[in-house]
Amino acid sequence: MTTNAARNSSLLSEAGATVRVLPEAGRYTVEVAGRVTVESSPGLRLTLLKLLRSSTAQAVVVDLSEVSYLDTSGIATLLEALKAALEQSVTLRLAGVGGQPRILAEIMELGAIFHAAGAEVEFR
Repeated sequence: MTTNAARNSSLLSEAGATVRVLPEAGRYTVEVAGRVTVESSPGLRLTLLKLLRSSTAQAVVVDLSEVSYLDTSGIATLLEALKAALEQSVTLRLAGVGGQPRILAEIMELGAIFHAAGAEVEFR
């Protein structure tokens, strides 16, 4: 049996990363898997900015639990998404940040930046 979320989800696969958008009541979950690099981050960026600027959702959760590698272009994409979320008064939350992405996020103090903006990063 197909659920509404699965039926209404959208999928983008680009340069080693897969991005799936799952609409839920009042929010969207953006599931990211694979490697978020300079080659794949433009697709993630486009998806997040389009979603943040055109939806009426109150919150967007970016689930990074299946991301195996994140580079600085991925961090820049997440920071740009945070800026867009603030401009649109949308709550942005990063979930499941672990492994190598967690190390980079901690070095870049992503948690502190998100916290200062009223958003959060969930490390696992």
